[in-house]
Amino acid sequence: MSTVDLNNFDEQPVEVQQAIAFYVGYSVNGVQVTAEERQAHYAVLEQVGLLEPIKSVVES
Repeated sequence: MSTVDLNNFDEQPVEVQQAIAFYVGYSVNGVQVTAEERQAHYAVLEQVGLLEPIKSVVES
């Protein structure tokens, strides 16, 4: 899995910035969202290697 240097956060693509902000809001602050919203942002994080795909976690 990859990591993001938050000192260079603004150098990340907008989609990645939004997905990271969503992840923090959802997982830390408990923001209420739909499953579709969550999946859309998680898919971005999975694509760039910042989040392990859920399927591989379930299969382990």
